[in-house]
This record gives sequence, C-alpha cells and structure tokens, in this order.
Amino acid sequence: MTKIRIALAQTWPVSADEGPAKLEKAHTTTPFPTIEQNLIDVERRVKDAAAHKADVVVFPEYFLQGIANEGRQYLTFPSVHLTSFLQALAKRHSISIVGTIVHGTHPPSAGNAAFPTGSPFEHLLSGAKPGGKITPAQLEWAKWLQQHPSSAEENSEPVLHNTAFFIDENGDLLGEYIKENLWHPERDYLTAGTGKPAVFQTKWGKAGFQICPAQTLADLGADIIFHPTYWMATDSEPHVSRHEHSSNYETSVLSALCFARSFETETVWVMCNAGGAEYEGFMGGSAVWAPLRGRIGGFDSYQVGVSVVEVDVASVVKDGRSLYKIREDWAAKQAS
Repeated sequence: MTKIRIALAQTWPVSADEGPAKLEKAHTTTPFPTIEQNLIDVERRVKDAAAHKADVVVFPEYFLQGIANEGRQYLTFPSVHLTSFLQALAKRHSISIVGTIVHGTHPPSAGNAAFPTGSPFEHLLSGAKPGGKITPAQLEWAKWLQQHPSSAEENSEPVLHNTAFFIDENGDLLGEYIKENLWHPERDYLTAGTGKPAVFQTKWGKAGFQICPAQTLADLGADIIFHPTYWMATDSEPHVSRHEHSSNYETSVLSALCFARSFETETVWVMCNAGGAEYEGFMGGSAVWAPLRGRIGGFDSYQVGVSVVEVDVASVVKDGRSLYKIREDWAAKQAS
C-alpha cells in the first residue's frame, strides 16, 4: 500500500487566558475548558476525515492546548490523558492522527503530591455534552490545581516539551519527537529536545517530523515528513511593515519553504497550519507537496475545515529520486 489519503484538519485552536487556571471555589465546571472545547472540535474533524475515507488526519501545532506561555503551563499537566484520548479516537474511527502535544513536568512546588490519575476528558468519549455536571476526575484536578499553584519562578521558567506524535489506526503510538529548533518567542517557555531524530515505519513508507533538520530525516530514509505548525500572518511584524511587500507575504514564505523542503529531501511534505480569524493573524495555508507534483492540494488561506489530499508515495518519491538524485548525491558526499 503506497497511496495515502491525507486529511488536513486546519482547525482554530482556542487558547486559555494568560495566567493560572480560573477556578471556582465551588468547583462546578472543568478546570480545562479551552482544552475541552478543542477536543470537541478535534473529534468532529476526525469523524469528517474518516467519513471521507482518509488514512491519516493531520492537525496544527498547539491544536489541543493552545499557547501555553504566560503562566498557562497548567494546561500541560494532564497531557498524558490527551494522548490517551487521541489513541481511543484513532482506534474508534480507524484513522491515524498526527499533531503535537505540549508535555509539562511535575512542578517542584507541588512536592510529593502527584498529578491526579483520572482523565478530565474521558467523559467526552462517552458522548457527554460539554459544560455539564463536573465529573469526579475533573473535580480531583480542580482541587489539585487549587491546592498546588505554580510558583512565580515556575511560571516564568517552565519546563515544557512540544512533542509531535503519530498514532496509527489501532491507537498505537508509532512515533514521537520533541521539537528541537524553537522559534524565537518559544524559547521563553519551551525546552528544546535533545534526542536524536528518528523515523518510524508506516504502511505508506518511513515517516518523520519536521521539528529537526529535514536533511537528517532524509538521511534516515524518510518518505513522508509531517510538519504541524502554528505560523501566524503577523510573525514577521514589525520588521516586514518597514518594507514594501505583498499582502500574502507570510503565506508565500511558508508555502515556498515547504515546496523547497519537499524537493530537496525528495519526500512527500505534509504541512498543517492553524486556521481561524484573519483579524487575529491566522493564515492557514495547509497543504501537501511532492517532487514532480508540486503543491498537490490543501487550503489557500485561513479557512477552517478538513481537506483531503491523495498521493502515491512510493511512485512519486521513486521517480523524483531517480530524476534529481539529490539524496543520492548527498549520501555520496557524506561517505567521501
């Protein structure tokens, strides 16, 4: 099997307000309302992708927790339950899922008080409506967060890892990688990964994540590179405003980079960016590129939804490598 149907789920991730969790003393609602909102949207997109017979659905960076800086690292504490939720969702709909989850570390200020073991999201898998009566697990998490607020130092220097993942249609976690090359603003609150880049085997060939040098993945034999991102139309401000530029400058840069990476690594390149309101800076542009095909399909701008792209991985990378021989030449240079 080499043909793959890729669903690009260009979602609009909801971020929590800056600062610690907003907790009611009565604890009548979930302590993670924005994550719950994002999970409900994710489940809808997974169902849509499965209905269109997609093999894998790819989400943007931060699609579950939103941005976790400025005292919002509490959103990372239940991250293992987010992984479990997605594994159950993948198995239920027989579809692979790709995205990123920010994993946090246990705050030293909490001492020996371990995180609650119950999932605050389990009720969503049983069809419960959001905003209903607080579940026992949610209550346990709300009380834990209230009893163990992060210190000022932990808020200013959290230890958080932005981790890409691939969960297959059986709910098995096939691959993970911690983002290594952090964008400048991310360096204030994320910790870069130090592990070696790796590829993992899928039904459509070897795959990896573009959160490390792309050429390294090519050296490891990657055929598909997944690139979840959170690239905003405002990322080049204020510098870009000092120069004459096209209105779609940022989208053009992202698209050009993806096409170039696909060409130079001789891989199928799958990029999923966040969509959403243009006035908030969201720009989307999620798409799939491949040698000899260029941009195969996806979103032109910031629309929210699911777009399915089909590509014959083995055929296009074989012909691309036969013609361009970039990978072959690079390997010969490395061996000399």
